[in-house]
Amino acid sequence: MRKLLPFLSLSGLLIATGATAQDIHFTQYQMQPLLQSPAMAGIGHDLRAVLQHRNQWGSVTTPFKTTAFSYDMQMKQKRGKAGFLAFGVNFFSDNAGDAKLRSSQGGLSVAYHIKTGQNSTIGAGLFGGFGQRSIDPSGLQWGEQYNGSAYDPTLATGESLAATSITFADLGLGGTWHYNSAAGANDVVTNQSTQATIGFGYFHVTRPSYTFLGAEEQLYAKMVLHGNARFSLGEGNSAIVPSFQYTKQGPSSEFMIGAMFRYVLTPTSKVTGINKGSALSLGPVIRAKDAIAIAAMLEQGRFALGFSYDLNTSGLKQASNGLGAFELAIRFVNPNPFTNKAKSRD
Repeated sequence: MRKLLPFLSLSGLLIATGATAQDIHFTQYQMQPLLQSPAMAGIGHDLRAVLQHRNQWGSVTTPFKTTAFSYDMQMKQKRGKAGFLAFGVNFFSDNAGDAKLRSSQGGLSVAYHIKTGQNSTIGAGLFGGFGQRSIDPSGLQWGEQYNGSAYDPTLATGESLAATSITFADLGLGGTWHYNSAAGANDVVTNQSTQATIGFGYFHVTRPSYTFLGAEEQLYAKMVLHGNARFSLGEGNSAIVPSFQYTKQGPSSEFMIGAMFRYVLTPTSKVTGINKGSALSLGPVIRAKDAIAIAAMLEQGRFALGFSYDLNTSGLKQASNGLGAFELAIRFVNPNPFTNKAKSRD
């Protein structure tokens, strides 16, 4: 019982502060760029589709499960145009604990990127969508159901919910700057070009109502600052890929930083095209005051498979034995990022 106290405290905190309604998060945050900013639509690839799943707290209680899907693409641009249009769609579903607290949201992102040179763009984006939140209190136990010696499910809970399901509209905006040293090149094949992206997203602009209690509680607006880069190590097949993400939502904030070592296992075949190219990335991701994760990614041509596992370092590690969450992500991009065709429209 002593071991469970930290986690029970967390559960009580989640219920008591339900109105703050913090958004979902992923350790492999770069795999969901539309959750960072709607301006990330069309950045880095002509087309990108990602399916990602996160499973957390399975060692302590009913697992918290999060699944997200996103798709974004650049629109065909006319020769000589100073910029290009892009759009994206994304959806996520989050199921939390014994209360079966479910949050779902989806929407459309539209972005326009202006070329500031052969190698860089600056862009802005808008997001519009809908969200839904529901709860099933039948799986919960309350203090009023303790009869003095044991839990009695026949006793009244003493709790009253104005609704068990709510729906709301949502809006967001953002901006981004992107650089690729090989952009526009069509005569050179390089698997480790220098790349950099930095941007921001601002979500829940209208602060929609977000409560089951009937009170005038609103969802906090959320600011996301993010960035990533890739730097080649010499002229070989190695590169370092650092990244960060800072999120501020109401009284809560989260800072994550990571660094992956990327090694190109097989380059593309310049003549025959038989080898599509492959790379392996491995490195740590740190979520300040919460967890340390090990992340890995295997790229094979247009496909990539990402995996990460969180080791809990917060006060909850006594209840979780340090075991946090695992994530699995599958990504498809077009064109093949290992060929020079991928550099013509960045």
